[in-house]
Amino acid sequence: MSSATPQRSSRHGIVSRLTGVLLAVAAAATAPAALAQATDPWPNRPVRIVVPYVAGAMGDMIARRLTEGLRQELGQPVLVENRPGAGGNIGTRAVEQASPDGYTLLVAATNNFTINQFLYKDLGFDPLQRLEPVTVLVDVPSVIFVPAGLPVNAFTDFVAWARANPGKVNYGSPGSGTTPHLSAEAINQAFSLGMTHVPYKGASQAVTALMAGEVQFYLVGAGVGLPHVRSGKLRALAVASRVPLSVLPDTPSFEKAGITGVDASNWWGLAAPTGTPAALIDRLQRVFCKVLAEPGNEQALAQLGVMPVCNAPAQMRAQVAREADSWRRALPALKIQID
Repeated sequence: MSSATPQRSSRHGIVSRLTGVLLAVAAAATAPAALAQATDPWPNRPVRIVVPYVAGAMGDMIARRLTEGLRQELGQPVLVENRPGAGGNIGTRAVEQASPDGYTLLVAATNNFTINQFLYKDLGFDPLQRLEPVTVLVDVPSVIFVPAGLPVNAFTDFVAWARANPGKVNYGSPGSGTTPHLSAEAINQAFSLGMTHVPYKGASQAVTALMAGEVQFYLVGAGVGLPHVRSGKLRALAVASRVPLSVLPDTPSFEKAGITGVDASNWWGLAAPTGTPAALIDRLQRVFCKVLAEPGNEQALAQLGVMPVCNAPAQMRAQVAREADSWRRALPALKIQID
């Protein structure tokens, strides 16, 4: 018995040492992979851009225009996901609740950053608190479109015609609470037009309704209605920009058409969930703005009546705060609230 004990101890020691060696080898083999995973630069998988509106909306067209350039810059696929509904709130909420890791981004309209928190009773979050502004990508001056068959050639003509047809004039929008809805209602009230609001599910539906005569007035970005102006089905009466749009050179500005005091610009901005690192926010701003400035993209967007902005994250935050305060004070006069 006494002679067997040292043998068992010896064997046990050998097994323990062998196990230790194997564990060390395994740890050494997995350490580089774990270290690489922890230190891999962003992005190391596809990036998702949520557009909280239907496909074919202006923001959707802008986001999809940029995806190929973004893929080349980032070395990863960049995917656009449409999450429409509730004036853009559904898609915006999805981003607000996402991980702040740079893989879920938001391209949304003015109202999603500055208006909806005052318009909807139970929005559930404050965009300035729950989203990190990256940049205002573009400004999209709205254009007043009417059916070509309407007996009007200028905005003053439309005012006279609408007043002469009380209860018979409708205006469309891409959805209740959107900036085109609010701006059109402001014009409606300012000029005592007596128009009835008809909301649609997106810009394309509203334009189709305009051409069909379901509505007689639609305020939207130039690119949405421009093909139908060229085909002779629609007429552009005024554009909400200080200078003429190159795609509608003969269309007067709001000011020249006699429309003052109405903010009808609908910019589109890029944001990430709150908590996204500042360095990543800065990189996103640089990459998106670089791609936006590529000649092909600038030319394509100009044909849609879109004006690049690309301000800094701090500038976008200040702009959102300023415009949110302005809309908070202006909305009660419009008497619009959405449950």
